[in-house]
Amino acid sequence: MSTPSPTRTSRRPRVAAALCVLATAAVLITAPVLFAAVRSDRAGGPRPDPLAPGLAALSDHELADLLPKPRDFPGSWTVDQVTELSDTFGYFRYHVYDEGLGFRPAECFGVVGVASTGALGAVRVFGHDPADPPEVAHRKDIRLMVAREFDSSGFDALVDLVSRCLGFSNAAAASYTVRILEDSRPDAGAQRFRYALTTTVGGEPTEATRTDYYAYARQSGLILSGSASAGHQDAFNDLFEATLRRIAGT
Repeated sequence: MSTPSPTRTSRRPRVAAALCVLATAAVLITAPVLFAAVRSDRAGGPRPDPLAPGLAALSDHELADLLPKPRDFPGSWTVDQVTELSDTFGYFRYHVYDEGLGFRPAECFGVVGVASTGALGAVRVFGHDPADPPEVAHRKDIRLMVAREFDSSGFDALVDLVSRCLGFSNAAAASYTVRILEDSRPDAGAQRFRYALTTTVGGEPTEATRTDYYAYARQSGLILSGSASAGHQDAFNDLFEATLRRIAGT
Protein backbone atom coordinates (compact mmCIF):
# COMPACT_ATOMS: atom_id res chain seq x y z
CA MET A 1 0.00 0.00 0.00
CA SER A 2 1.41 3.37 -0.97
CA THR A 3 1.52 6.28 1.42
CA PRO A 4 1.06 9.95 0.54
CA SER A 5 4.27 11.83 -0.02
CA PRO A 6 5.28 14.24 2.77
CA THR A 7 5.10 17.16 0.35
CA ARG A 8 1.55 16.40 -0.74
CA THR A 9 0.35 15.72 2.81
CA SER A 10 1.92 18.88 4.19
CA ARG A 11 0.19 20.97 1.55
CA ARG A 12 -3.31 19.99 2.65
CA PRO A 13 -3.45 22.23 5.75
CA ARG A 14 -2.19 25.15 3.64
CA VAL A 15 -4.78 24.46 0.96
CA ALA A 16 -7.60 24.29 3.49
CA ALA A 17 -6.39 27.43 5.26
CA ALA A 18 -6.07 29.43 2.07
CA LEU A 19 -9.46 28.44 0.72
CA CYS A 20 -10.99 29.11 4.13
CA VAL A 21 -9.90 32.73 3.74
CA LEU A 22 -12.92 33.30 1.48
CA ALA A 23 -15.31 32.35 4.25
CA THR A 24 -13.34 34.29 6.87
CA ALA A 25 -13.29 37.40 4.71
CA ALA A 26 -17.02 37.21 4.09
CA VAL A 27 -17.57 37.40 7.86
CA LEU A 28 -14.99 40.08 8.62
CA ILE A 29 -15.95 42.40 5.82
CA THR A 30 -19.54 42.55 6.97
CA ALA A 31 -18.66 43.92 10.41
CA PRO A 32 -20.44 47.30 10.49
CA VAL A 33 -19.19 50.40 12.24
CA LEU A 34 -22.04 52.86 11.88
CA PHE A 35 -25.57 53.21 10.59
CA ALA A 36 -27.31 56.46 9.88
CA ALA A 37 -30.97 56.30 10.86
CA VAL A 38 -34.00 54.12 11.47
CA ARG A 39 -37.25 54.26 9.60
CA SER A 40 -39.87 53.47 12.20
CA ASP A 41 -40.55 54.12 15.85
CA ARG A 42 -39.68 50.92 17.76
CA ALA A 43 -42.26 51.86 20.41
CA GLY A 44 -45.03 51.66 17.84
CA GLY A 45 -45.36 55.39 17.23
CA PRO A 46 -46.21 56.94 13.89
CA ARG A 47 -43.78 56.30 11.07
CA PRO A 48 -41.93 59.45 9.94
CA ASP A 49 -41.61 60.53 6.35
CA PRO A 50 -39.46 58.18 4.24
CA LEU A 51 -35.75 58.81 4.72
CA ALA A 52 -34.75 57.39 1.35
CA PRO A 53 -35.51 57.91 -2.33
CA GLY A 54 -37.06 55.42 -4.72
CA LEU A 55 -37.50 51.80 -3.70
CA ALA A 56 -35.21 52.28 -0.69
CA ALA A 57 -38.33 53.62 1.04
CA LEU A 58 -39.90 50.13 0.95
CA SER A 59 -40.14 48.21 4.22
CA ASP A 60 -38.03 45.13 4.90
CA HIS A 61 -41.09 42.94 4.33
CA GLU A 62 -41.62 44.55 0.92
CA LEU A 63 -37.95 44.13 0.02
CA ALA A 64 -38.07 40.47 1.05
CA ASP A 65 -40.81 39.92 -1.52
CA LEU A 66 -38.32 40.89 -4.24
CA LEU A 67 -35.94 38.03 -3.40
CA PRO A 68 -36.27 34.46 -4.70
CA LYS A 69 -38.33 32.09 -2.60
CA PRO A 70 -37.22 28.56 -1.61
CA ARG A 71 -39.36 27.14 -4.43
CA ASP A 72 -37.22 29.07 -6.95
CA PHE A 73 -34.11 27.07 -5.98
CA PRO A 74 -33.48 23.46 -7.03
CA GLY A 75 -35.80 21.19 -5.04
CA SER A 76 -33.05 19.37 -3.11
CA TRP A 77 -31.33 22.54 -1.88
CA THR A 78 -31.37 23.94 1.64
CA VAL A 79 -32.51 27.58 1.56
CA ASP A 80 -32.30 30.13 4.37
CA GLN A 81 -33.84 33.59 4.32
CA VAL A 82 -32.58 36.37 6.57
CA THR A 83 -34.74 39.44 7.00
CA GLU A 84 -33.63 42.12 9.44
CA LEU A 85 -37.17 43.49 9.76
CA SER A 86 -35.85 46.54 11.57
CA ASP A 87 -36.53 48.98 8.72
CA THR A 88 -33.07 50.42 9.34
CA PHE A 89 -32.11 53.22 6.99
CA GLY A 90 -28.62 54.49 6.33
CA TYR A 91 -25.32 52.98 5.32
CA PHE A 92 -22.37 51.25 6.93
CA ARG A 93 -18.73 52.20 6.91
CA TYR A 94 -16.21 49.35 7.09
CA HIS A 95 -12.80 48.97 8.63
CA VAL A 96 -10.27 47.61 6.14
CA TYR A 97 -8.31 44.98 8.03
CA ASP A 98 -7.47 41.36 7.35
CA GLU A 99 -6.89 39.87 10.81
CA GLY A 100 -3.31 38.89 10.00
CA LEU A 101 -4.15 37.14 6.73
CA GLY A 102 -1.45 39.20 5.02
CA PHE A 103 -3.12 40.41 1.84
CA ARG A 104 -0.85 42.16 -0.63
CA PRO A 105 -1.97 44.85 -1.50
CA ALA A 106 -3.90 45.17 1.77
CA GLU A 107 -6.90 46.92 0.19
CA CYS A 108 -7.59 43.86 -1.97
CA PHE A 109 -8.85 42.01 1.10
CA GLY A 110 -12.14 43.74 0.33
CA VAL A 111 -12.48 41.85 -2.96
CA VAL A 112 -12.61 38.42 -1.26
CA GLY A 113 -16.17 37.59 -0.25
CA VAL A 114 -19.13 39.76 -1.26
CA ALA A 115 -17.44 43.16 -1.31
CA SER A 116 -19.12 46.20 0.20
CA THR A 117 -20.75 49.06 -1.66
CA GLY A 118 -21.44 50.79 1.66
CA ALA A 119 -25.17 50.15 1.27
CA LEU A 120 -27.21 48.83 4.18
CA GLY A 121 -28.27 45.22 3.59
CA ALA A 122 -31.91 44.63 4.48
CA VAL A 123 -32.83 41.12 3.28
CA ARG A 124 -30.81 38.07 2.21
CA VAL A 125 -31.35 34.56 0.92
CA PHE A 126 -28.80 31.71 0.87
CA GLY A 127 -28.89 28.40 -0.95
CA HIS A 128 -26.79 25.27 -0.30
CA ASP A 129 -26.37 22.37 -2.72
CA PRO A 130 -26.43 19.05 -0.78
CA ALA A 131 -24.25 17.50 -3.50
CA ASP A 132 -21.27 19.54 -2.27
CA PRO A 133 -18.32 17.49 -0.97
CA PRO A 134 -18.08 17.05 2.83
CA GLU A 135 -15.31 19.63 3.27
CA VAL A 136 -17.70 22.39 2.16
CA ALA A 137 -20.87 20.90 3.64
CA HIS A 138 -21.93 24.25 5.10
CA ARG A 139 -20.99 26.43 2.14
CA LYS A 140 -23.48 28.97 0.86
CA ASP A 141 -23.43 28.13 -2.85
CA ILE A 142 -25.69 31.02 -3.83
CA ARG A 143 -26.18 34.28 -1.93
CA LEU A 144 -28.47 37.16 -2.84
CA MET A 145 -28.95 40.39 -0.90
CA VAL A 146 -31.02 43.53 -1.41
CA ALA A 147 -29.63 46.69 0.18
CA ARG A 148 -30.78 50.29 0.43
CA GLU A 149 -28.42 52.71 -1.27
CA PHE A 150 -27.69 56.09 0.25
CA ASP A 151 -24.15 56.86 -0.85
CA SER A 152 -24.35 57.00 -4.64
CA SER A 153 -20.55 56.87 -4.92
CA GLY A 154 -20.32 53.49 -3.16
CA PHE A 155 -21.07 51.35 -6.21
CA ASP A 156 -18.45 53.07 -8.37
CA ALA A 157 -15.94 52.87 -5.49
CA LEU A 158 -16.46 49.09 -5.45
CA VAL A 159 -15.90 48.88 -9.22
CA ASP A 160 -12.70 50.93 -8.88
CA LEU A 161 -11.41 48.71 -6.06
CA VAL A 162 -11.98 45.48 -7.97
CA SER A 163 -10.38 47.01 -11.08
CA ARG A 164 -7.25 47.81 -9.05
CA CYS A 165 -7.09 44.26 -7.65
CA LEU A 166 -6.93 42.08 -10.75
CA GLY A 167 -4.09 40.09 -9.18
CA PHE A 168 -3.06 39.83 -5.51
CA SER A 169 -1.94 37.33 -2.86
CA ASN A 170 -1.94 36.58 0.86
CA ALA A 171 0.36 35.09 3.47
CA ALA A 172 -1.33 31.66 3.25
CA ALA A 173 0.44 31.04 -0.09
CA ALA A 174 -2.69 31.83 -2.06
CA SER A 175 -2.86 33.93 -5.20
CA TYR A 176 -6.02 35.54 -6.53
CA THR A 177 -6.94 36.45 -10.08
CA VAL A 178 -9.93 38.64 -10.93
CA ARG A 179 -11.68 38.54 -14.29
CA ILE A 180 -14.23 41.30 -14.85
CA LEU A 181 -17.21 39.83 -16.69
CA GLU A 182 -19.41 42.91 -17.01
CA ASP A 183 -19.23 46.63 -16.27
CA SER A 184 -22.27 48.25 -17.87
CA ARG A 185 -23.66 51.72 -17.23
CA PRO A 186 -26.72 52.20 -19.47
CA ASP A 187 -28.56 55.50 -19.69
CA ALA A 188 -31.71 53.67 -18.59
CA GLY A 189 -31.99 50.56 -16.45
CA ALA A 190 -29.70 49.00 -13.89
CA GLN A 191 -25.98 49.61 -13.61
CA ARG A 192 -24.31 46.19 -13.50
CA PHE A 193 -20.96 44.80 -12.41
CA ARG A 194 -19.87 41.15 -12.41
CA TYR A 195 -16.54 39.45 -11.83
CA ALA A 196 -15.00 36.03 -11.23
CA LEU A 197 -12.40 35.47 -8.51
CA THR A 198 -10.07 32.48 -8.91
CA THR A 199 -8.06 31.34 -5.88
CA THR A 200 -4.97 29.18 -6.45
CA VAL A 201 -2.83 27.67 -3.69
CA GLY A 202 0.80 26.61 -3.90
CA GLY A 203 1.07 26.36 -7.68
CA GLU A 204 -1.21 23.32 -7.89
CA PRO A 205 -4.13 24.52 -10.01
CA THR A 206 -5.72 21.08 -10.35
CA GLU A 207 -5.80 20.29 -6.65
CA ALA A 208 -6.20 23.71 -5.10
CA THR A 209 -8.05 26.07 -7.39
CA ARG A 210 -11.57 27.41 -6.98
CA THR A 211 -13.53 30.12 -8.74
CA ASP A 212 -16.33 32.16 -7.21
CA TYR A 213 -18.66 34.48 -9.09
CA TYR A 214 -19.96 37.87 -7.93
CA ALA A 215 -22.65 40.15 -9.34
CA TYR A 216 -23.95 43.62 -8.44
CA ALA A 217 -26.68 45.85 -9.82
CA ARG A 218 -28.01 49.24 -8.70
CA GLN A 219 -31.45 50.53 -9.58
CA SER A 220 -34.13 52.77 -8.07
CA GLY A 221 -32.32 53.33 -4.77
CA LEU A 222 -31.51 49.64 -4.24
CA ILE A 223 -28.40 47.53 -4.71
CA LEU A 224 -28.76 43.84 -5.52
CA SER A 225 -25.64 41.79 -4.86
CA GLY A 226 -24.78 38.13 -4.69
CA SER A 227 -22.31 35.34 -5.28
CA ALA A 228 -22.10 31.76 -6.49
CA SER A 229 -19.58 28.99 -5.99
CA ALA A 230 -18.12 27.09 -8.94
CA GLY A 231 -20.66 24.99 -10.82
CA HIS A 232 -23.63 27.05 -9.64
CA GLN A 233 -23.20 30.21 -11.69
CA ASP A 234 -25.98 29.39 -14.19
CA ALA A 235 -28.59 28.92 -11.46
CA PHE A 236 -27.26 32.06 -9.77
CA ASN A 237 -27.53 34.12 -12.96
CA ASP A 238 -31.16 33.03 -13.42
CA LEU A 239 -32.08 33.96 -9.84
CA PHE A 240 -30.20 37.26 -10.05
CA GLU A 241 -31.88 38.30 -13.31
CA ALA A 242 -35.34 37.31 -12.05
CA THR A 243 -34.80 39.40 -8.91
CA LEU A 244 -33.63 42.36 -10.96
CA ARG A 245 -36.76 42.11 -13.13
CA ARG A 246 -38.93 42.23 -10.01
CA ILE A 247 -37.07 45.33 -8.83
CA ALA A 248 -37.51 47.00 -12.23
CA GLY A 249 -41.23 46.19 -12.21
CA THR A 250 -41.91 47.52 -8.71
